[in-house]
Amino acid sequence: MTQKEFEDRIGEKFVGDYSEVEECYMNTDLDKDLFCKLWIENPTALKEIERKTVLVRELYEERKYLSNFLIDQAEKWSANDLREKAIAMIGEREYLRKKIAKGYNLWDDDKKLLDNILSK
Repeated sequence: MTQKEFEDRIGEKFVGDYSEVEECYMNTDLDKDLFCKLWIENPTALKEIERKTVLVRELYEERKYLSNFLIDQAEKWSANDLREKAIAMIGEREYLRKKIAKGYNLWDDDKKLLDNILSK
């Protein structure tokens, strides 16, 4: 959102560093109108939304990293307990998708899992 769009929506000229507004807007998943409404009516809530949105994105990335790590370690050590943790974390379909994408051979349990998914 441009500074002009922002000022048109809040109904006044913005005094201050617009980059802070832009950063806050880009860190949320709110549309322009709702963002501007919250900026006017409840900036504290808007900052909380921004903080939590950033946190969720960071947690998503961490979860993605950990699931890949679990799959890699399960493959490296033939560790069924790590395989189960990966499945619990990301689900059966995503586990199989990632394992196939990495070029790993499917274990017997993986083949049974795939057969079960495909037969539904």
